[in-house]
Amino acid sequence: MAEYECLEEQVISTECERLKEVMDPDQLAAQAALFKVLGDLNRVKIMHVLTVYERLCVYEISRLIDATVATTSHHLITLRKHGIIRSEKEGKHVIYSLDSQLVSKFIDLANRMRGRCPKCGKIHEC
Repeated sequence: MAEYECLEEQVISTECERLKEVMDPDQLAAQAALFKVLGDLNRVKIMHVLTVYERLCVYEISRLIDATVATTSHHLITLRKHGIIRSEKEGKHVIYSLDSQLVSKFIDLANRMRGRCPKCGKIHEC
């Protein structure tokens, strides 16, 4: 195997200019904000629960993730604000669901990256 050779300064300068055109600072900031939202354990639990149960109220979610209703409500507001979940009023209940099937795919991808099978949760490929 050949020894690694660092890029020459001219190549790095050229690539920096090219990447400025490709990496939009506003888009990168929005992606960083989204990853920050997704980086909370309770919010990950909520997303996972909503992949299993399509529609739940805040009380049900709070019980399933073992958190208070107040804490769960706070996290639901954050997830809704970032377009990850949606809510709809049904009588005196607010019902929450995932806003996109992409969240389920994201959770599957995260499991695969950690070596866990998305079908059974074990460390292997089904």
